[in-house]
Amino acid sequence: MAKDYALIAKTIAKNLGGISNIESVTHCMTRLRVCLKDDSKVNVDEIKKINGVMGYVNQGGQHQVIIGNNVSYVYKEVLKLGNFGEQSDVAKGIKKKS
Repeated sequence: MAKDYALIAKTIAKNLGGISNIESVTHCMTRLRVCLKDDSKVNVDEIKKINGVMGYVNQGGQHQVIIGNNVSYVYKEVLKLGNFGEQSDVAKGIKKKS
């Protein structure tokens, strides 16, 4: 049975404090790597319950959602949800106006 990567992406984003809380997102071979604006909004327990998520690690301010070999599919769906990732101002090196 095929996984619903769009649903996984939306559920992860929701439990990371919503789309507006995501500053940037990248991925490696097995993990979705997310930088957030407000770490206090993360619901770790709910992230770990998502079907398709193998685990969660917060390392040096970077939130890593362990997905496995299908991480690139979830990453593409997360990118559709907002302006972050490779196309974001953060990734392009554009400083935020304060």
